[in-house]
Amino acid sequence: MIKYALVAGLLTSSLMAAGPYVGLDMGRVDVDYKAAGTSSSVDDTGVTLKGGYYFNQNNRVYAFYQYVDPNVDNASFKQYGVGYDYLIGEGPLKPFVGVMIGRANSKVNNIHDNFDISGTLVGVQGGVSYSFNSNVSIEAGYRYIDYTGADAYESVDGVNVEATSAQNWFAGLNFKF
Repeated sequence: MIKYALVAGLLTSSLMAAGPYVGLDMGRVDVDYKAAGTSSSVDDTGVTLKGGYYFNQNNRVYAFYQYVDPNVDNASFKQYGVGYDYLIGEGPLKPFVGVMIGRANSKVNNIHDNFDISGTLVGVQGGVSYSFNSNVSIEAGYRYIDYTGADAYESVDGVNVEATSAQNWFAGLNFKF
């Protein structure tokens, strides 16, 4: 009888963990560029909106949209795509690792520069999540996104500008339904 109660309890807790969720995170995004043989970076604030589904307490998939404020007039930087995370453990505090794939788009249209860089992104992330209850959790982590080998380049006034990678430290809040 005790075995059946334990199995029922494990199945119920896993089923309770399943369901759709939305999340919002903020953090610093450092995008690395190459232009005319030199490297530079832009370090700004990024906001990411996610919507996804927990299959159980350890597996989730999501779609994301990230806006980075480049602090440049008439400029924007956006990323969007899909990802998968594996959450390690069974308690409220869980480390996680994940992968993502998507698109990035950087546009500048001002007196000094005029370009539109778009390309494919692939990334990995890791962090830690803490669940307050079955519906609310917070998380913090690090993402590394690679644009190398993608079509993320454009010639600006005869100079090739290429986005190479981005690093993102973030903290966020998730709500599960």
